[in-house]
Amino acid sequence: MMNKLIFFAKLSLDALRDTKKIIKYFNLLKKNSLLVIPKIFLIRFLYSFQAIRNLHKISLKKNEEFKFNFIDNEFINLNEVVKDMDKDGYSKIFIIKKDILEKIRELAFLSRNIDIKKNNFDKTQLIKKPNEDLDHYFKRIKLLDVSRFTSTLNLKEDSILKDFLLSEPILSIAKSYLDTRDFSINATFFVSNPLKIDESEKYKNAQYFHWDNDFSKFFKLYIYLTDVDENSGPHVYITGTHKQKFPEHSLCRLYSDESIYNKYKIHKKFTGQAGSMFLVDSYGLHKGESPTEKSRLMLNVHYGRGKILYSADDIYIKNST
Repeated sequence: MMNKLIFFAKLSLDALRDTKKIIKYFNLLKKNSLLVIPKIFLIRFLYSFQAIRNLHKISLKKNEEFKFNFIDNEFINLNEVVKDMDKDGYSKIFIIKKDILEKIRELAFLSRNIDIKKNNFDKTQLIKKPNEDLDHYFKRIKLLDVSRFTSTLNLKEDSILKDFLLSEPILSIAKSYLDTRDFSINATFFVSNPLKIDESEKYKNAQYFHWDNDFSKFFKLYIYLTDVDENSGPHVYITGTHKQKFPEHSLCRLYSDESIYNKYKIHKKFTGQAGSMFLVDSYGLHKGESPTEKSRLMLNVHYGRGKILYSADDIYIKNST
């Protein structure tokens, strides 16, 4: 009984702390109504309970296969993707066509909404210069001692990325996995560099295992914009933890490798060429490893049940057909 009371106390304090921090950090009151405050708190509290979160089921469609002009094989099996995510927490890897990938990468570098965990830093230094190749760009920003930064992409303007993210196959996966026609979408560009950093910076970079709790149900679509191998910070996911975690990992916090690998025996490490795309339910335990030799560019797109806009660049899809 005492252990349960302690857990509830910790969970309540975490939910209050995180709600306050999230509302302030993302300036959510400017992008949403006042109702976002109790909405965030209830999500951070109630949906920390796996049994409650697991009440949201998938909804499979009759039409399983979609033509998807953005990927190499041009067909995607909707039910297979949704069932894989529901079972393991992630899909298989798809490869985006090279010309589409190049356009998305160019669009990502046009973003100016840069977020970096460094005070009084001139963010304009992180903008890729016209005609600057990637190798030179990486070398330049590494000299600035920048281990990681992010930038949101504008989904309100027409672009190849918006066409991709709102394509029929992707929206069908979202509707089936989230079991709703109403969801929020955010796209964020991540740059991670192979620098020696202390534990504090690694903590800020979320390069420890953790799980997300941003909506009552959600998933993320990742696109590698550069080749990612063992040395360039691959995404790691602990299989099945979107459905069941051990009690010691029930709080939405950061956990050491030792704590996770000692308890869970099955995990998936996502490596692949530029253009590799995969979907994960990041309510499960996961992390991006710290790059050791090569920089990593990645696009992180979330689809969340209901309306919570974390950025002015986010969009809300309501009653999608």
